Formats: sequence, C-alpha cells, structure tokens
Amino acid sequence: MSANRAITNFENEKDDEILTTANSAVTGLTGNVNFTFTTELTDTVAAKTTYATKLGLVATGNNTAVTAKDTSKGVLEVKLAVISKAVNLQANGDLAKLQSSGLPLVKLPVHNNMGVPANLKVAPTNISGDMFVSVDKPIYGTHGTIFAFWKPELGPTPANINDWFFRHSNGLSIVIKGLTPNIPYHFAAAYKGNDTEALVWTAIVTKSPGD
Repeated sequence: MSANRAITNFENEKDDEILTTANSAVTGLTGNVNFTFTTELTDTVAAKTTYATKLGLVATGNNTAVTAKDTSKGVLEVKLAVISKAVNLQANGDLAKLQSSGLPLVKLPVHNNMGVPANLKVAPTNISGDMFVSVDKPIYGTHGTIFAFWKPELGPTPANINDWFFRHSNGLSIVIKGLTPNIPYHFAAAYKGNDTEALVWTAIVTKSPGD
C-alpha cells in the first residue's frame, strides 16, 4: 500500500479532538463519489451523534455521565478506524481522494534534496596506490557519502558517473585503495540521501596516486 493513507488509530485523540475528526470525516465522506460504503458511514454517523450527546452531558459533573462518555468515545474510535481502513483500501494511495475524505492523514517524513557536496578533496596517502577523498559536512543530515572513480586501464571514462565504480562511506571521507601510481584517475562524490533521491554529483577531480 502507498505511504499516502489516512490514520487508523484514534485512541490518543482528546475528547474535543475526536469529535472534530469525526465531524470532518462525516462531512468529507457524505456524498463523496470516491468511496462506496455498506454500513461504515452510517455506523460512524450514529457513533458520532451518540458521543456528542454524551460529551455534552459531562458538564454536569455526574460520574455516570463521564463513564457513558468514555464508553461512547471508545465506540467512535472503533468506527473511525473501520471507515479509515475502508478509505485506505479504496483510495489506494491516491492523495487527492484521501484528502477529500476529511480524515487526518499520516504525516510523511520530509525529504531534503542533499544537493552538490561541497569541497571535494582528493589526496594521496603515504601508502602507494591509496587515495584519501573527502567532502565537507552538508547542511542537512546525510546517510553517508558515495565516492565514485574510474579505472582508466579499463578504457575511456564513461560519460555517466553512475556507471563508474562506487565506494560508500557512512561519513564524509574514505580511502580508495589499490590504484596504480602515477596514472590519472577521475573522482566525484555525492551525498547519500533517501533511496528515492537521485545522487547529485560534484564536478570531476582528476588526480594521480603519487601526485
């Protein structure tokens, strides 16, 4: 199922909040051509009406009224969960349909495009054939850094960096080992964001182990 969906658990909503939620859902779903129900909508309307009545009686301070209100709230929570599941099934992730339901939707995490890594540095180490590559820390949190390079002994460098060799670092630097001294290699880097985010590569830096 798509990440876009209505919430299906209403147990943590306060007394006034759940009534607002129920009113919004009933308004949004009544006559809504996006959804077809058997008894889910009428059940929700009945549970909402009963709860609103019981909630109004709590102002008297009567303990019996409080118990009745809590019981009817529990029923409303269940009916809202049932109709939310029906909405999710029929909407199948369609955001416009879900928004038309009047039900609160699951809050999806915000993804920040990582952008071009800053300050790609490439330098030989004191071990022949090893290169130290690094980038500066990004503004947003990152899932690490992808360092790319090409071995010239394998032929012309592919125009698409995504066809190069990759090395993944959980941080901002890595040592690439086993290169041939005094042969120029191309290097680039991209911050690792979420799996759905395209890698954004730096400009290519060319350097030889031993420079």
